[in-house]
Amino acid sequence: METPDTRTSYSPKWQFRFNFFDEHGGPQDPRFKTALKALKFGEKLKVNMNFYAFFFGWIYFFILGLWRKALALVGLWVLLIVCAFLLPDVLVRGLGTAFSVLTAMAANYAFYLDRVKRSTSWNPYEGMRWW
Repeated sequence: METPDTRTSYSPKWQFRFNFFDEHGGPQDPRFKTALKALKFGEKLKVNMNFYAFFFGWIYFFILGLWRKALALVGLWVLLIVCAFLLPDVLVRGLGTAFSVLTAMAANYAFYLDRVKRSTSWNPYEGMRWW
């Protein structure tokens, strides 16, 4: 488990996220939602969304070193592509966008679980309130 002293190797943005998760728990914790509401808009986005994960998805998870979760996302992405052949184009675009948003919302907490809590789960959405 990482101590606050070993977190200095991370950028201030990641340190802010890690400290927020340490203090208020994860997205399933009732304290999280209350604390998130108290933040400014930019800070809410910093904690709750990762734009690199939105645009690059499973590739960004590999870059972060979350290879188990990245492989699970690849599997989900392949499943979405298979569904694309069976569904109308508009629905496929909506599902692709929803998949990207969910991945972006899960990335910060997934990285926290991996680095701080030493999680070895394959579930990319572990600990999310909607999972």
